[in-house]
Amino acid sequence: MSPAASSTRSDSRQQPAAAAATSWSRRWIRTLESLGATYPNTRLPRGRSLARNGAVQGLVVRPGEVMARVEQAKGAWPVTLTLPVFTDDQWAHGLRFLAGQLQHTASLLEGRMPENVDETLGRAELAAFPRRGELSSRCDCRDTGDPCVHGAAVHYAFAEALEDNPFLLLALRGRSREELLAQLHAARNDGALPERAGRTGVPAAELPSGEAFFAVGDLTAVPLHPQRPTDPAARLRRLGPPPGCTVADAERLAAVVESAAAWAWGLEQGG
Repeated sequence: MSPAASSTRSDSRQQPAAAAATSWSRRWIRTLESLGATYPNTRLPRGRSLARNGAVQGLVVRPGEVMARVEQAKGAWPVTLTLPVFTDDQWAHGLRFLAGQLQHTASLLEGRMPENVDETLGRAELAAFPRRGELSSRCDCRDTGDPCVHGAAVHYAFAEALEDNPFLLLALRGRSREELLAQLHAARNDGALPERAGRTGVPAAELPSGEAFFAVGDLTAVPLHPQRPTDPAARLRRLGPPPGCTVADAERLAAVVESAAAWAWGLEQGG
């Protein structure tokens, strides 16, 4: 499906929007406030008040656009925020960097957005959050500011929506969650992962075992709370076969992981 064909309606914004209090909200608002004179700060507090009072209705996110309706006593104002989408080539480049980070891939495939995903995209010269000159808004009111107070309200409502679903940020850049995960899985399976600059191996014989591998203090004093994993190979299966492995190879590896987990749990139980 073409990215332009997808759209996402945020989870209900019918309730008054709370203050932007957690990471994704803070980062969106901080980006908005740091973009300079294009965004006069005098409108932001008024927009925040509108969002808090539930004036923003029908928030919809699709590639390149956030659309909503801001309702006031004098009428309703349709607002559109715009942000350039990444091209297919840019997405392919960025996905290779994301796929090269095993922790990122596992988190994304489990439906969690890594906090430092923008840093990883930055290595591909991309930015999930807006850069200077990229973000603009449209509204039919007479205010010539960008954003006007209604646009500012939609910014705050979108920031609140990001807390419920941070994948909306990447949907705005052109990839829905479903498309992103499918393409990320494909990027890992085709083996086209970026080389890590400057990474060199160290022969095991050269590792300073006498100095590097030691512990200070009594390790038995460290409190442990082990729990038996319900499906120890779940993450491996979610990631798909490692580069160079067939599906059958991956299943054999999963069986080894399951056996190792069962053996480790037996040891912990004194078996």
